[in-house]
Amino acid sequence: MTRIRACLAVLWVAGLLVSATRAQDINDPRGDFGKELPRVPALSPADSLQSLRVADGFRVELAAHEPQVHDPVAVDFDEQGRMYVVQLPPYNAYVVEGFRKTGSIALLEDRDEDGKYEHSVEFATNLRYPTAVACWQGGVLVGDAPDLLYLKDTDGDGKADERRVLLTGFGTDKAGEAHLNSIRWGLDARFHFSTSLSGGDVGAPGASTVSVRNRGVILDPRTGSFELTSGGGQHGMSMDDWGRKFVCSNSVPAQLLIYDDRYVARNPWLQSPAAAVDIAPDNKFTELFRISPPEPWRVLRTRLRKEGKFRGSDEGGKPFGFFTGATGVTIYRGDAWPKSHRGNLLVGDVANNLVYRASLADEGLSLVARRADPGAEFLASSDIWFRPVQMANAPDGTLLVLDMNRELIEGAAFLPPEFLKHLDAVSGSDRGRIYRIAPASGPLRRQSPRLGKMSSKELIGLLEHENGWHRDTASRLLFERLDEQGGDVATITELRRVARESLLDRGRAAAMGLLGALGKLDEAEVLAALNAASAELRVFALQCAEPLVGESAALRARLPELADDPSARVRYQLAFSLGAFLSPGSVDALAQLARRDGADRWMQLAILSSCGTAGPTSRQGPERPRGSAADALFRKLAADTAFRRSDAGRVMLVELAREIGQGRSAAALAVVLGSMSDIGLDDARDRQLNESLVKALVEKQHESVRQQVLAARGGNAAEILRQMLNAAQATLADDKAELPERLEAVRSLRSARFAEVRELLAAQLRPSQPQSIQAAAVETIAGFDDADVPTVLLAAWPGLSPAVRLRGAEVLLSRTAWLHRFLDAVESGPVSRGDLDPSRVQLLKQHPDERVTARVEKLFATAGLTARSEVARRYQPSLELTGDAMRGKAVFKKNCSACHQLEGVGATIGADLRGIAQRGLPSVLLNILDPNREVKPKFLTYVVRTEDGQVLSGMITAESANSITLRQADGTDVAIQRLEIQGMKSTGLSFMPEGLEKNIDLKAMSDLLAYLGSM
Repeated sequence: MTRIRACLAVLWVAGLLVSATRAQDINDPRGDFGKELPRVPALSPADSLQSLRVADGFRVELAAHEPQVHDPVAVDFDEQGRMYVVQLPPYNAYVVEGFRKTGSIALLEDRDEDGKYEHSVEFATNLRYPTAVACWQGGVLVGDAPDLLYLKDTDGDGKADERRVLLTGFGTDKAGEAHLNSIRWGLDARFHFSTSLSGGDVGAPGASTVSVRNRGVILDPRTGSFELTSGGGQHGMSMDDWGRKFVCSNSVPAQLLIYDDRYVARNPWLQSPAAAVDIAPDNKFTELFRISPPEPWRVLRTRLRKEGKFRGSDEGGKPFGFFTGATGVTIYRGDAWPKSHRGNLLVGDVANNLVYRASLADEGLSLVARRADPGAEFLASSDIWFRPVQMANAPDGTLLVLDMNRELIEGAAFLPPEFLKHLDAVSGSDRGRIYRIAPASGPLRRQSPRLGKMSSKELIGLLEHENGWHRDTASRLLFERLDEQGGDVATITELRRVARESLLDRGRAAAMGLLGALGKLDEAEVLAALNAASAELRVFALQCAEPLVGESAALRARLPELADDPSARVRYQLAFSLGAFLSPGSVDALAQLARRDGADRWMQLAILSSCGTAGPTSRQGPERPRGSAADALFRKLAADTAFRRSDAGRVMLVELAREIGQGRSAAALAVVLGSMSDIGLDDARDRQLNESLVKALVEKQHESVRQQVLAARGGNAAEILRQMLNAAQATLADDKAELPERLEAVRSLRSARFAEVRELLAAQLRPSQPQSIQAAAVETIAGFDDADVPTVLLAAWPGLSPAVRLRGAEVLLSRTAWLHRFLDAVESGPVSRGDLDPSRVQLLKQHPDERVTARVEKLFATAGLTARSEVARRYQPSLELTGDAMRGKAVFKKNCSACHQLEGVGATIGADLRGIAQRGLPSVLLNILDPNREVKPKFLTYVVRTEDGQVLSGMITAESANSITLRQADGTDVAIQRLEIQGMKSTGLSFMPEGLEKNIDLKAMSDLLAYLGSM
């Protein structure tokens, strides 16, 4: 759903939706605690309006309210100014027995032009769980997971009588907070929307499907075809005037999608970071200025804590003061507000009853979103029923705020069940408000536009309108009217004029995007825009050039010239766009960009994306020559002494070598090896570079391929390797060598034959070695595919520390042949059944090899997990003990830090635990002991089978068009390129393991809870 995030949602442990409090504490016979949970009365629409406080210079008006509308979570306006509203009464209904209301779409009109939408009809009913809407061809697209629907009224009665499923397979989650959302019309005349956290395997009904997990979707509404692009966030995705995308998540108020991963997909060997980057300086902990009182249930929880009946800190029932329910991120694109406010970012926090505003400024290739209202919020309410779940730019240039108006916005599963006996989880499902935020001075409201009655020429004129809604709607209507193969010649001619001559740069972009979508864009319009004064227009022109450059010599000549453009943003886009064609000029330009901007990690990514061997992305049009710019770029950069000896140069060259090694092109390998000979070994920096290049060339190769690479003609790689191995052996034999040097020496052994370094690696696994050396040796061994790997690891097993055994087990379980050797060792020793975590046993029972599952079932028949409810019951006394927070910190470090981070200790993979005391430690205890009650999609464990026979399991921590990163049970990350994946599926199990009670007794659990309670 609308990610109407709970105040406590951010405090998940392993992302679970579970909460519990001991019934004997809440239903204490000594007092009627129900009296302390009074129902907070709802305010009338007029009183709700009076409870709002808005920034100076603005006023708030009621645009719509019940009974015309209820539970609003998304809106869109058609060309007549009518408003389609998604209504979602089923939110939180999963805990209410017998709740029957379904989702719907209301169609609202302001017929008397007084600014209030007084007329409403139920346009569509009986929707499962609608969360998004967008107008198209007289009807609407509706996100109603698992479906994307098209609904239309064909007989004029205001009710949809046509209903078609365009796409299906979108994911859902029980809490309803991670569904597809935010369908937006883009400059490319396509619909863009977010798939949220639930993802799904999506396709047209009856057609093949594709995973959309952590991705965005770009839909051609005429054909139903779609592409995937960068994604992120939960509920809320907005685009600015130039198509840059912004998302948010419950505790993350603002992120920029800094690149389109369709570019990354061109280079299958490129490892790319997540596209969503935080742009709010203080992120979740941005200070918020709430003016609403604490909720009664929070006050009760505080009293129970004071009396020792509910563990946790005494926070006095105060709100958090930071983001816990961020939703509905929106870029203001209207023309009614002061010009200084255009482009502002706004995001609601439903738990704190407010709307936050930030101004955006360039920060390198990214942006920074800084608070725009010092000491206060742009909009805040003293009424806890105010729940601003989404916003919308309106036709009149103002901003609408959608207030779901619920008594309880926290997900019901986040509250103790005993509290829910005294609350109504769906209270307010018959209410809802839509507010308009307008300047305090000026006309009350403009008349509703009637774009549907305009001629095509008039619509083209609106492409130059200052109001983004007018430009978007005019673009959509023109796209609906114009035939892709032909079209009105006069209309196309007028579009060309706007594209070349408009005084509004955004108008030129709108016309160019529309022409491009219609297949009518010429090089003349693009060349003109590439010379524009506006850097934003030059960036967009580069994007428009990509489908044309294969057929345009003028564009192929012009694009490389932009490598010296004064704008870093233009150069960044150029680095991506140069991948649309391969020529000496494009390689020269990439090299120029690398020398000038290569120290920036995003510029490195853009340059490397253009060096792939894959075919073109859809935006590139005619297929460019097969092949790669990687070898040509490597040769050019390696010959530049100053560049290759710089830090940025080394990073770039090593990454190019890694990709060339994985691509295994004989010609490209020869280029690298030849360049290594030219670089030589005389200078220490060059020698170090050559060693890094050898490692990069072979680090992901099978041993047989590795030796072929090293023996290839035209280079001295074999000699470099020999020297590396000799140096590594000498270092490892030197008792006085520093630990970092020894670790690097162990890792260097990865480039050799396993037979050559087997004994040396075995020596590093001895009990006398530091744990870090043992761990490095296991990691190095994991890179080999040799039948003797299990022999070495199992021989050393008795002397390995528990942490190293955990990593060793992951290595042995990754290949079926090795796994059987491991099970042999469990049967006969030296491996104990207890060396394998119970949750890992559960995963092995889902292994794709039936022989493995049969053996595991037999071997671990008596090692099943104790019923979680029984474990939770046994650990209840830990809530009564007086724990020691300092000892608890040590328990956390040992048992939890592989996934969670507190006070600088651990990894930020699992849920954010800062402020976890607010959750209530009985709930936290249950989360720790029973992580599989209900698992948030982002914390699921996946099993991945690779083309070379490995079977890996873990949680997906990062994902792009061409790679995923798995966090394994031992805390290590494994990056896997998509073309190496043979199959992947979710286990349905949480990444947080069951069975932690094996390592944490009652006293230690009490200490851990004391530490978490101190946060």
